[in-house]
Amino acid sequence: MNKDMDISALQAEKKRNQGSLKMRAWSYNYLMKPSTLGVLVLFGLLLVVLFIPPVIGMGDDGSTAAIISGSNLYNLGELSPKEALAFFQKDWGIMEYFNDTGNAQITAQTPFLNAARNLDRVYTWDGLFDMRFYGAVIAFFYLIAMYFLFETVTYGKRATWTYIIVGLGVIIFGDTAYTAWVNSFYPQALSFFLVTILGSSLILMGQEKLNDYLLIGCFFLSALLLCLLNQQYALLGLFLGILGINLKYVDKKKHFQRICVICGSLLLLSSLAAFFIMPNELSKLSTYHSMTRGVLMTADNPEQALEEFSINPQYAVLTGTSYYQAISPETMDSQEMAATFFSKVNPTGVAIYYLANPGQLYEMLNRSVDSSFNIRPAWLGNYEITQGYPPGAQTSFFTLWSYLKANYLPGNFGFIIIWTGVLIGVYVRFFRKGIIEKNERNTLRFVGLMTWLFIGLWELYVAIITSGDTDTLGHLFIFSLTFDLISFVILGKFIHWLEKQLRKVDWEARKQAFLQRNKDKQKNREQRGYRL
Repeated sequence: MNKDMDISALQAEKKRNQGSLKMRAWSYNYLMKPSTLGVLVLFGLLLVVLFIPPVIGMGDDGSTAAIISGSNLYNLGELSPKEALAFFQKDWGIMEYFNDTGNAQITAQTPFLNAARNLDRVYTWDGLFDMRFYGAVIAFFYLIAMYFLFETVTYGKRATWTYIIVGLGVIIFGDTAYTAWVNSFYPQALSFFLVTILGSSLILMGQEKLNDYLLIGCFFLSALLLCLLNQQYALLGLFLGILGINLKYVDKKKHFQRICVICGSLLLLSSLAAFFIMPNELSKLSTYHSMTRGVLMTADNPEQALEEFSINPQYAVLTGTSYYQAISPETMDSQEMAATFFSKVNPTGVAIYYLANPGQLYEMLNRSVDSSFNIRPAWLGNYEITQGYPPGAQTSFFTLWSYLKANYLPGNFGFIIIWTGVLIGVYVRFFRKGIIEKNERNTLRFVGLMTWLFIGLWELYVAIITSGDTDTLGHLFIFSLTFDLISFVILGKFIHWLEKQLRKVDWEARKQAFLQRNKDKQKNREQRGYRL
């Protein structure tokens, strides 16, 4: 009897040990993996910043009112317009009846907002919408994007350098200047993870690290949602659609090639449809600034620049002014101003003007790059009014990267040209090798990075022609993000190369040589002292 009990106890102990070993193996394979560990750290940061008081978010400038209305939400009116800029507003109203406001707008944000609103109703059912539910939905996809990004630089290894580069990634992309956008209705948080997934999925496909069908699905879905954010992003779909169709050469499987051709074609059509159907969000304010804070401000002769647009040269007195400091509101809204100024200015005309005047374009690019490196608009506060902080107060928690970037990186387009040269110099050989060997996968690392570069430069140029040097919320955010994404991947490559070079060094031999040199020096000193 005792013998049977001992055997049973031993078997139970053996099962426990096996279970413990399996748990340790699972923890090592997944939880201790650099990418997973980085995502877990970011999850903790998001939890502290976005969900635990004092809750961090972004003030509201009113530009997202149509998006909010499109998801049957409304502003409770607890803050004045000035206070709404200076403080984060966590609670919003949920419409109980048919939305007849007439200004509702449906974009790629709408499904995410609707999902967050439904989650809020399930958990609270109090008639109010807590912004943190939307933050939770966006944070989920943000973490997926970060996992993809970390996978592109770790190559599946557990070497010391992989943990170092993932740690740097946490510092860069976990910066509160980025994560605070998650608790807001601005499209920046959505564009953050969409752009990240776009490039990362291409690089991972080249590395053959994840399932091709998963990655191609992520690429096309991210591209579609990005193009549907607003009209100004729509034309990106033309480039991304053509790129998607050409991905058919990556794999010879018929199903894969059909998916690429069909999804790429649909993306092209959706992009064109979105451009013509979605409302043009360019306001009189943006049109005004594209001239006064762009064309006229950088022109040697503003009167002559106005003549090229068939505008009365007398409007040169507006050079360098903002919309609110120029003329009285009555004059700005007058039919005369509409006919003689606003009707003659459009993005196409401004773009053609800059192409004909590259010196002015370069000056505007310098100004825009400098502005883009500060992704924390000074006029938007981060705290709720009930938390006792002064108006417009911004958090300093976990903001090392945004501080260094805004204050110490060269904010000019010449630096971007040099930086682009480094990017091409490092990665073009992979592209060339892939072309020579007819192995399209080897080209995808370069293609992924160049996709980020194209998107960033496109948005930089669009910002200039639509808003002059005043748009630091929209297009310049994407340029700043793509700069960080590409820099992070290049930095990972450099750290990997440096670690490989250090591994080749025979440190023991160098140590012995160093000790021997010290002994020889000591011996020489003793001999000189003996002679004296």
